[in-house]
Amino acid sequence: MERLRAGFVRLCGLVVAGLAGGLCQAADDPLAAINAALGNPVQVEAVIEPGKAGGPDSLAVTASLEPGWHLYSLTQKPGGPRPTTITIAADSPRQVVGSFKPDTPPDSHAVDDIPSWKGLVVEEHAGHVTWRAPLAPAESSAAEVRGSVTLQLCRDSACLPPDTIRFTALPSAAAAPDAASPLATHQPDRTHAQITAGFGARQGTDEKPVWPLRLTIEPESGWHAYAPASSAASQVGQGKPTIVALAETQAATLVSAAAGKTQPPHSEELKAAGAVEGPVSFDLALAPADAGGVVDVLLGFQTCSDTTCDPPAGVRLTLKLPQGDDPATGGIEFGDARYAEVAKSPASLAAPSAGVDDPPTLAAAQSVIGGQPSSTPLTLPAVLLMGLAGGLILNLMPCVLPVLGLKLMSFAQQSGRARREVFEMNLWYCAGLYAVFFALATASVAANIGLGKSNLAWGEQFTSASFNIAMLGIVFAFGLSFLGIWELPIPGFIGEQAGHVQTREGPMGAFLKGVLSTVLATPCSGPFLGPVFGFTLTQSTAVTYAVFGAIATGMALPYILVGLFPGLVKFLPKPGAWMGTFKEVLGFVMLGTVVYLFTFLGSQWFVPTLAMLIGIWMACWWVGRAQERQGAVGFGRWVQGAALATAIGTAAFMFLGPVKKLIEWEQPFTRARLAELREQGSTVMVDFSADWCPTCKFNLATAIETNRVKAAVEKNRVVPVLADWTDGSLEIKQMLESLQSKSIPLLAIFPAAKPGSPLPEPIVLRDLITESQVLEALDRAGPSCCPPPEIRAASAGATTTGR
Repeated sequence: MERLRAGFVRLCGLVVAGLAGGLCQAADDPLAAINAALGNPVQVEAVIEPGKAGGPDSLAVTASLEPGWHLYSLTQKPGGPRPTTITIAADSPRQVVGSFKPDTPPDSHAVDDIPSWKGLVVEEHAGHVTWRAPLAPAESSAAEVRGSVTLQLCRDSACLPPDTIRFTALPSAAAAPDAASPLATHQPDRTHAQITAGFGARQGTDEKPVWPLRLTIEPESGWHAYAPASSAASQVGQGKPTIVALAETQAATLVSAAAGKTQPPHSEELKAAGAVEGPVSFDLALAPADAGGVVDVLLGFQTCSDTTCDPPAGVRLTLKLPQGDDPATGGIEFGDARYAEVAKSPASLAAPSAGVDDPPTLAAAQSVIGGQPSSTPLTLPAVLLMGLAGGLILNLMPCVLPVLGLKLMSFAQQSGRARREVFEMNLWYCAGLYAVFFALATASVAANIGLGKSNLAWGEQFTSASFNIAMLGIVFAFGLSFLGIWELPIPGFIGEQAGHVQTREGPMGAFLKGVLSTVLATPCSGPFLGPVFGFTLTQSTAVTYAVFGAIATGMALPYILVGLFPGLVKFLPKPGAWMGTFKEVLGFVMLGTVVYLFTFLGSQWFVPTLAMLIGIWMACWWVGRAQERQGAVGFGRWVQGAALATAIGTAAFMFLGPVKKLIEWEQPFTRARLAELREQGSTVMVDFSADWCPTCKFNLATAIETNRVKAAVEKNRVVPVLADWTDGSLEIKQMLESLQSKSIPLLAIFPAAKPGSPLPEPIVLRDLITESQVLEALDRAGPSCCPPPEIRAASAGATTTGR
């Protein structure tokens, strides 16, 4: 700390002397100037490493840190320290074609001593760390790589401001690359991986040459492929193995095929699924039988993330084998293929030689669960039967019970109606059910058919806060309808009109019941459905639709049977007064479902969602009053109710919901920290606020957290500090009193101190303020004299939000 302060004072002294007594102003690159004065505790070097055995060249970026300092990993999660980023310049002669990976994993530990970071896992590198990424082929041997590393250095007591260090990497002179052809690269459609291929140095003799070919599949960050295998067979819950095949040809023979070493995945679940971490490679040896012949090699693979999978993919490589001794005379072109083509006759992979770790095969992965490979793989007929049974059981899952009660009431309503009408109403219910299932099937294959970037898993829609909030509003409105607050104007949706329970179910009411029951069922996954959904991950689009159709049929089966044989529900009492009571009981069950749906939301959404529900309640009451007096309600009344609910809901999420911060606020506020910043020549903007202060939130949303204010803060290098009075603070209270105030909101801007002058008085904006007032106050305060030379570690945690 003393070294930092002394360095800063020395730097400002040099600047002041150079300006002949002028103000301490920032240089063109103030951060570089500070680092030059203090000495940078990190050195960054970059070099191009030649590829081996026909593999791609690599860019190696090394950071060497002084003892006691550390930086953060490339994969550091948001909400804590700033992750390191490596950026390649757009005009760099060579570009990377994959993600950077460290030579040693970061040291990970959970934070306990910083409240704003409590529980956060921090990933740190100390000493030396080297990141490597594959490079695209070079157009010339002298091609360089230009880029930069952005990092933040910290030690136990302090952090330096984030720094960007530029580098230029040249080919390493330590080793010459093996004679090899330029690498060809390809990004297959609807996959998250890149394929590279290249010929190695010729082997064999002049009369019988053999050409090595290296194929590499490099998944994107966060995605993985599956273990190389000699067969396309996989078990339920496993991804498709990575396979290679030689198409029928007279131009060459496949002398040998071997898989390169792979790394095990980071979890036991992925191991059991046959997944591998990082690239998957094959080394093929091809013996030409026809000079100048063309050979087709087929590659099959599948890429998945932790939550979804791409469809199995195939790639066709059309090879023109090299002539003479020069591998560069060969040619490689990529084309489309289907995984099924590769699966017809995949190449047998050679066993690894003694002393070399076996690549993880599917059989090895299966041994993780129980020590023995799984039993015979599921067939499509077996999966369809399991889907049928699982769909049938879905009717008894807790998620569906509220709507199941509605359906029982509709069975009672159907008493005395013609058999044909009963069957039609049940078919309408089933139509709603099938509509949702086929919509979910479409979402689950969206990436396969070009409708989206990823496929949706069963129930994954409930991971979206927007979807959960919409469902809360819908279910809450239905609950209010069942309790008699208002009447849903759909014939047969079990309500009251003019005080009488409706006795005839209509097609639209039956259809919507089917839709609602199926949507509510999706958070549940009953018996049999786990293996069934796992099976669809690696199947074709047609099979996925068939499986979802089987589940829908199972869920619809009871209603189809009741439609065919109405006597099955003759145990239900005849329609009567009991239906009104039962309907109101179901209203409370629906409200219980609302409570259940709240458990899907993050705590930051509780208050605005509750306010939105009150708005919906008010709108339903407004419509219900007119229904009670007039029976039928005009279009204008519906518009008024919708406008009322929309206005309250919008205001709730605008002023009570989580705010996406444009400005990075330093906190917690202390008077000592304020004095320190002012002594350093910083202009400081302090917002005195609290979660229980609605005016504070309004000011923040409309006058402070705006693009124009953010631009002014950055231009003038203003340090924004948040004084959060939510839980009370004697220090904040005393600071407010010193500013002649006892209430919030209050925004105080402290102008930068000028050398040799007393501290200027703060500019104070009270109560409701406007953006123009804030901009005017910032303009009056002026810019910071010099950026602060250090940021405390705890403060850095509050101000950094990740990449």
